[in-house]
Amino acid sequence: MFVIANLLIALASILRIAIVFFEFCIIVSALLSFIMPFQYNRLRGFIDSVANIILNPIRRFIPTVIGNIDLSPMIAFLILMFLDRFLVQSLLELGYRIGV
Repeated sequence: MFVIANLLIALASILRIAIVFFEFCIIVSALLSFIMPFQYNRLRGFIDSVANIILNPIRRFIPTVIGNIDLSPMIAFLILMFLDRFLVQSLLELGYRIGV
């Protein structure tokens, strides 16, 4: 049973790292849109493309633009926080309970 427990713990850790990475990209993308709105470089292109993996489905289903303010980064951040607190934490606790 300890193998399954370790698998669940490792999966939860990888998911947490991915969630933190997406959160970071969304925050940096939103900040860069205010600082340099029309300039393009490779780093900004990479960060925007990673952030758009999460933001585009939200923009497609929910009209999140109010005036000139795009609320999709805030909604995505809340969804990622929920996934971290619910899914990742549940996998970690399940893995620790199986392993004991």
